Amino acid sequence: MSAPAGERLGAPEVPAPPVAAPHGLDAPREAPRELTARAMGAGLLIGALLALINVYMGLKTGMWESGSLLAAVLGFSGLASLARRRGSPYTPLENNITQTAAAAVGAMPAAVGLLGAVPAMMMVGVTVPGWGVAAWGVALGALGVLAAALLRRRLVVEEALPFPTGTATAELISTLHATRPPGAQQRSGRGRTLAGAGAVAMVITWMRDARGWLPSQWVPPGVLGGVPLSTLGWGVGVSPMLLAVGMLTGLHLGLSMLAGASVAWGVLAPWLVSSGRVSTVGFEALAAWLVWPGVGLLVGAAVASLVAQARDFLGVVKDLRALRGAEVGALPRWVGGVAVGAVLLTLGLGAGLFSLGARHLLLSLVLLLPLCAVCARGAGQTDVSPVGQMGQLSQALAGALVPSAVGSGGLGAAGALAATSGLQGAMGPNVAVGSVVAGAAAQTGVSMWSLKAGHVLGASPRSQLIAQLLGVLAGAAVGVPAWLLLVGAYGLGSAALPAPSAQQFRAVAEVAVRGLAGLPPQAGLAAGIGFAVGVALSLAARGRAARWLPSPVAMGIGFITPASFAVTLCLGAGLVVAARRLAPEATVHHVPAVGAGAIAGESLMGLLIAALLALGVIHQG
Repeated sequence: MSAPAGERLGAPEVPAPPVAAPHGLDAPREAPRELTARAMGAGLLIGALLALINVYMGLKTGMWESGSLLAAVLGFSGLASLARRRGSPYTPLENNITQTAAAAVGAMPAAVGLLGAVPAMMMVGVTVPGWGVAAWGVALGALGVLAAALLRRRLVVEEALPFPTGTATAELISTLHATRPPGAQQRSGRGRTLAGAGAVAMVITWMRDARGWLPSQWVPPGVLGGVPLSTLGWGVGVSPMLLAVGMLTGLHLGLSMLAGASVAWGVLAPWLVSSGRVSTVGFEALAAWLVWPGVGLLVGAAVASLVAQARDFLGVVKDLRALRGAEVGALPRWVGGVAVGAVLLTLGLGAGLFSLGARHLLLSLVLLLPLCAVCARGAGQTDVSPVGQMGQLSQALAGALVPSAVGSGGLGAAGALAATSGLQGAMGPNVAVGSVVAGAAAQTGVSMWSLKAGHVLGASPRSQLIAQLLGVLAGAAVGVPAWLLLVGAYGLGSAALPAPSAQQFRAVAEVAVRGLAGLPPQAGLAAGIGFAVGVALSLAARGRAARWLPSPVAMGIGFITPASFAVTLCLGAGLVVAARRLAPEATVHHVPAVGAGAIAGESLMGLLIAALLALGVIHQG
């Protein structure tokens, strides 16, 4: 698995199975059972679980999971035997609808902007009611789904791009529904492993956060540069989820993140304290400076990625020209109404709730389809949808093309206050522009994986489109309340919820609006160095030295999150390496289930504790 910041945990590449004859969007469905109530119901329930997990995990680590493979397994496990006993087998096409709906629901926390843009707007003083955030997410999610429907023929049918996650999902569904010898017992064993890991994670999280019987991390005694290790955040986190993320993403990412944490919290943080550049010693005060070199690393890696995708941008021109052809005409007539409604909703909410002017709104809509197409092509060719990079590119273009006059110096106290207010007023719209593109693109990438799986299985694109749009509605309804609970209970930018993607959106907005003026002392220089290192590492990783070089994205996250996060991820990855040597078959068989169960267990218990805190049933501390 891979772990890009603010994106998704990846999926393994598998050889493509034979491709079935594709259906057109207006072609009659030959399968007797596809878009059924049970398939949709299972997909929405599984997707709700994914959405809750992604809200918690995304705010904590900046990562989220598309969930197509997990949804296919859970759908089959929950419905196949029951349907067979009732004489109505659960078909592969129904399973495809289940994973399609679940993936659409699970992607909504990213599409709404709950992991990055919305928290970033809160950090710069923009407050939006929950209903507005949900409606905004529905509009962007629908636009992302429709962009995928437009691009399907070009990328999936004509060019037959691999879309590894989609291909892997189709192969998994075919395998699950094939005639099975005794190997089915192994899958049930995985189910018990997943449930057991989830139960253990829930108990640990309850003992840690609700009762205080366990610390949030174990900190060894000692000081570093005259600063206690506990102040610098060094230690091992008592977090099943962080261990599981390390188990699933691997040692390379864990070590890369640890390298970033070592520079940030082992070298720079003690220097900030000893030199007096940080007056208040603590995570939030230190992170306010360290976020800049961290974001520099992330943005440098993003710029290098965009340069490497230059051909994709050229290819997008051909993709957009092709939209005048058969695919547009093949869309159901009601799609036009959905598109117009989503655009009008985006315009209304953008102007009314996010203070977007006419130029910002026009720019965001002009950029939306081309940059969604870049993400779709990236998902097809490399299995990575560069959602965060497209959002940041939109922010940079908004800062360059729609400049905001923000004063800074020589104005006295009142002038400084006015300048600060003006800065916040300019940063909010800049983040919102990035939110439009990143939100739609998050749903486009996930939709393209589902459409690829459906194409391989011979599914109806029309049925998948309906499942995806229903998933958009359900995802907003589930994700926004969960986000409000977590933010209310733990706060944004804290050690409990560092929200690394939000920090990146906020930092890019500040630079886009007023350049490097007003940053903490020498933070601009540190950001520039981080940017150069991010570019250099990304370019060097394209050669033979890739396996030996740290990931600049993971290093950047190491700057923004507490050091214990990196230590715990490394510990989880190291445990898997050791287990592979002792029991390779059992490790391959059980580690994915253990990881998924631990992530789900802590995420769900964390949300339950947040709800109990909000209701006053329990009290923090």
